Amino acid sequence: MHCITDMTGVRPSAPAQAGADTITAPDPASPDTALHQRLAALRTAIERLQAAPALGKVEGDPARSGPRQGRSGPDWGLPVPLASGALNELVAAHPDRPAAFGFLFTLTALGLEARAGPALFVATRRALAEHGAPYGHGLAQLGLDVGRLLLIETGSDRDALWALEEALRSGAAATVAGAIAGGLDLTSSRRLNLAAAPRRTPLVVLSGAKARKTAGVVAAANAAATRWRIASAPAARDRFGTLDHWRWQVALERCRNGRPGDWLIEWNHVAHRFRVVEGLADRPPLESAGFRRAG
Repeated sequence: MHCITDMTGVRPSAPAQAGADTITAPDPASPDTALHQRLAALRTAIERLQAAPALGKVEGDPARSGPRQGRSGPDWGLPVPLASGALNELVAAHPDRPAAFGFLFTLTALGLEARAGPALFVATRRALAEHGAPYGHGLAQLGLDVGRLLLIETGSDRDALWALEEALRSGAAATVAGAIAGGLDLTSSRRLNLAAAPRRTPLVVLSGAKARKTAGVVAAANAAATRWRIASAPAARDRFGTLDHWRWQVALERCRNGRPGDWLIEWNHVAHRFRVVEGLADRPPLESAGFRRAG
């Protein structure tokens, strides 16, 4: 797992994990110097992405060294597939943000299975401030190949959106994901759609406070192809009572080519597959269930 810290200065942090690459820049002496430092560091990130084959190989583990053969795109296993080459937005209430991060990284794992190259995750410092940065061992338990994951942390949503757009335009990333503190507006979401479309790169962004639902009304509209509201759910347990499969309550609030709905889904980290446990899709029509409509 490779990490690039905020380009505006050196971030005090815990000792780096073994094998992690950290790129930092000194405190800027002037606004112009700060801008050049940030641009140089982000160009370095793009150059790393262009070295995708080297990041995609894991010695002694051919099953995780690249995409599975014979698959034209990610097999999401969701009740409604995510749109490839377009923006897919995740939103969550504050208590459910950790669950939403887990859902985002399971989608990233599926994207890596279907495409060659690394995965890029861009997050603002504020988006990670309360719950912390992704933890390598936890991501591996979800089935994500952390050897193919590149992390970029920025100081603002504007920088994060810029980095996401540049990564998509480079075409080097197998899948791109992000987390921002604010919401996605119409202009930024359209730019991300245009950048993702030429190579049909999977793109998932977890937006923040401005995208939450207030009094039953969703905040400002954007150009996302799908919007998923994620909430935590009790995990499935095996016959010994230990945790078996992670679960989420998901609600599809927007979809261009499908019907919104609510489902309880679970993730099998061994099979790398989502499964619908229950939801609107599982409920039979009234007539087939032995009921007759009144009137």
